[in-house]
Amino acid sequence: MPTAHDVDVKIDDLIDLATQTFKQETETHYQEFQTLITDLEGLARETFQAKLGDLFWPILAKLEQGDALTTAEHNVLEMLMVGEAKYYLRSETNVELWRAELKRLIEAIKKRQAEGLDEIDSLMTLRALCREAMRIIPDLAYYFREKERVRRFEEATSGAIDVEARRLLANLIKEMMESDQL
Repeated sequence: MPTAHDVDVKIDDLIDLATQTFKQETETHYQEFQTLITDLEGLARETFQAKLGDLFWPILAKLEQGDALTTAEHNVLEMLMVGEAKYYLRSETNVELWRAELKRLIEAIKKRQAEGLDEIDSLMTLRALCREAMRIIPDLAYYFREKERVRRFEEATSGAIDVEARRLLANLIKEMMESDQL
């Protein structure tokens, strides 16, 4: 079972690699950096699951039996189901920058179109603008997908949760625990 110490060690590894990557700036270093970030996120998830293990098993049992949850149990359920999304939404500070950059790129594409696309240079510039947009759009889509996921959870659990919905939540939690989605 992973611990916070394991996460600390992985962060130290990440910091060391980041220092090397920022000095050398090669594709290989950035790929290793991406791999280590992915590993760190997975380790943090597993450590989170281990820390909440004692709390969510009784909640899972109550949900499977169709029993109502207390407010504290509902809060733990919320942390399990959409906690990562809520923390992401709170910490993400680039959304307005992404929007502004995407609008700038669209304006540049419109300008390029108005100037004509008959020359190779125009087409290559258009491709570069599209590449930049393709880099930004997934970040915006992810942000709004997570925002919608939190909204749907809050809407679905704002009132009393019926017995069948509790059982469905229990099954969903089990599936999440067996995957990397928690």
